[in-house]
Amino acid sequence: MIFFIIITGLIIGFISTTGVKSQNIRILDILVIGPMMIYFGYSYRPVNFFSLLLVFFGATTITYNLKNYFHQKSKYKTEIIYNKEKI
Repeated sequence: MIFFIIITGLIIGFISTTGVKSQNIRILDILVIGPMMIYFGYSYRPVNFFSLLLVFFGATTITYNLKNYFHQKSKYKTEIIYNKEKI
């Protein structure tokens, strides 16, 4: 089962890679991947270094992708406004 999940993740990652992370992948990271990492890290008993790392990287995944999502969104809006002014 783990092997299937790893292979599926590698295939999806390879197919979806365009050099720039798409906004849909960022939303997935913010709403699904990050919270899952925090949940599994928090629910793991006994608490050890690995569970703390999962919580830490889940939180950083959410904040990193949320920051970049808003940055790309504002960059896109700026490009649209700039292009309309050129016309």
